[in-house]
Amino acid sequence: AGDQNLFTSLYPTLSQQLPREPMEWRRPYYTLPHLISFKCLFDLMVHHFPSQDTEVYKTTVKDDITKWQNVLKAHNSVDWLIVVVESDAKKKNKTNILPRTSIVDKIRNDFCNKQSDRCVVLSDPLKDSSRSQESWNAFLTKLRTLLLMSFTKNLGKFEDDMRTLREKRTEPGWSFCEYFMVQEELAFVFEMLQQFEDALVQYDELDALFSQYVVNFGAGGKCL
Repeated sequence: AGDQNLFTSLYPTLSQQLPREPMEWRRPYYTLPHLISFKCLFDLMVHHFPSQDTEVYKTTVKDDITKWQNVLKAHNSVDWLIVVVESDAKKKNKTNILPRTSIVDKIRNDFCNKQSDRCVVLSDPLKDSSRSQESWNAFLTKLRTLLLMSFTKNLGKFEDDMRTLREKRTEPGWSFCEYFMVQEELAFVFEMLQQFEDALVQYDELDALFSQYVVNFGAGGKCL
């Protein structure tokens, strides 16, 4: 969302560099951390500010971000990031120009509430300079960190829901096939992240559950 042309110009580099440096992922029942790389992105809102002209923000950008966040809320999406792209270009007309961070502060106050880390600044990402590279590297680090936090939170919720579903296996109407597809989906997620041992654990658990299913069925009792 936002400046689509700018996003299109940044996306190839972003998609190539984001997975290059894995993040340490720690799980409660693992002694050693796992290393995982992310290829997926948040919902990103990218806007370019060649200067600190507050009129641009008031007349177009603020409304654009508001509509975008309303769409996210309608889809229950909580994984988003606003990227403010700044350049050193100076406008001839310097009216309505505020200190460098003022527009970023406005965006954070208007949309980020207590989540100030959901708005980041990129400095001339298409420019070949040390300052631009430092800004880009900081952006990648922030994005990887947010992706890891989101993944950990969503995975925990998914595992809790799956555990609740498994505990209902003695209730009438419980379906092993339906449960199998749920846990296999978790295995696919681990496989996508190249966490193959975690993926295999899911199938081991399903195998044990199915063995219990067969034993109970052979004994003439409830399947599970």
